[in-house]
Amino acid sequence: MLLLPLAFAGRGTFELPFNLFVAPELFPFFNIITFMGDGWFALVIFGLVWIIAIQQKLFIKAELINFLIVSALMGIGIYVFKQLIFPDVTRPIAHFTTLPQGWNPDNFSLSFHRFRSFPSGHTASAATYGFFLMRYVPHPYKRVLLYAAILLVGYSRVFLFQHFVADIFAGVLLGLLCVMGGDWISNQIFHKNRLEIDG
Repeated sequence: MLLLPLAFAGRGTFELPFNLFVAPELFPFFNIITFMGDGWFALVIFGLVWIIAIQQKLFIKAELINFLIVSALMGIGIYVFKQLIFPDVTRPIAHFTTLPQGWNPDNFSLSFHRFRSFPSGHTASAATYGFFLMRYVPHPYKRVLLYAAILLVGYSRVFLFQHFVADIFAGVLLGLLCVMGGDWISNQIFHKNRLEIDG
């Protein structure tokens, strides 16, 4: 919630002063970081959850199903918001119709999408993965590191001129809500199963 005021800053306040056009030497770094929000990264997290569940002697089936439910909620949420509710929301490359001199998108091996900006799907994915993994991390400083990773992925979308800060905030919030919703659904499923077994 500390980031909420940033979401209401005018478009361009954070996106224009520092991005891949201004600091092209940082493009390779942020271009790699942003991959942690790709959909395929869910496979990496799925395997990691499996390993953690074994190490911590947890109910593996419950943990994996919970993650699948959370991921499904995130995917559905992103689709509904981006495709159905806000399909015409412009991204930076389309919003700023006149770019400063020297800002040439063709200089980068990157697809600059023009619409469906809200919310940031990469940030929502990273937030979903990060908040889900926090349940296995007892140390506060490690949770802070996970949260920092979420924000770094989110900022990579701003740096790469793909999203606005408001999109990032919405993505983080969506990821958190998906994890909470997935937990509730999973608890209903496995609580019911436990009652049937005990009964």
